[in-house]
Amino acid sequence: MSFFKIENKELLKLQKEYRTGKIKENDIPKNKLEELKKLYIKEINFLEESIEDDKKKIIEIRSKISKNTLK
Repeated sequence: MSFFKIENKELLKLQKEYRTGKIKENDIPKNKLEELKKLYIKEINFLEESIEDDKKKIIEIRSKISKNTLK
């Protein structure tokens, strides 16, 4: 699983304000809106990778459990 670091705290603040409805998309400058979209894409990709990793772990654990119960 890959981790990503967000360097821009201003962008996180902007994301929080957008999520909570304090600001609307039209209130965000175009350059910041593009950065925010990139952040959302990174977060989605990270979550997708994380879910896949978790699925693999679950399959591995189930496999071990089934092998142990067959003994």
